[in-house]
Amino acid sequence: MTRFPLLYVLLIYAVLLIAGAHAASAQQRFDQSLGISGGMYAASGFGTNFFYCGRYNYSLLGGRYFVEASIGVGSLQSKVLEAVTKSQLFRTDRLVTYEFDFAYDASPAGNIPFFLLGVAGINQGGETSFAGVIGVGKRIPIPGLFGVNAFGFRYDVHDQIFSQRLNNGDPFIVHNINVTLGMQVYF
Repeated sequence: MTRFPLLYVLLIYAVLLIAGAHAASAQQRFDQSLGISGGMYAASGFGTNFFYCGRYNYSLLGGRYFVEASIGVGSLQSKVLEAVTKSQLFRTDRLVTYEFDFAYDASPAGNIPFFLLGVAGINQGGETSFAGVIGVGKRIPIPGLFGVNAFGFRYDVHDQIFSQRLNNGDPFIVHNINVTLGMQVYF
């Protein structure tokens, strides 16, 4: 990845911090959050590359349940595939994912991770696939950071499961796994 996406992610993060501070001063109840995360995306058969995503959460019943929408970007570059096949499987190396998830967090303020189920659209090099998603993670509020209670850390592991077909061959089941760590701003 080039430096541009990382600078773009840092700029968005700074905007979210400012927006979170403003929202926290206006409200004491945090039913929604925005987050930005970065990590690794293991595309089955293509290798592992950096992955960045933005998330929006809406909490229900005191945070025990939440719905989430996210969009992520990454790359499908693979030195191994380039060396072995000497050709490109997709039109581009670009990866874009979007997810809609429903999660259950048995202990929003505790140590037990949340579990989620959802659906995703995965655009790998210009070809889009529909996927089912399972995952675990944890949202960890940080009380008093910068004088407000509107910030938190988050980690996630998501498995995007779908059927893929390459070069008009037989379809096969793919497990693309992404692992991310990031910040949340509650409002």
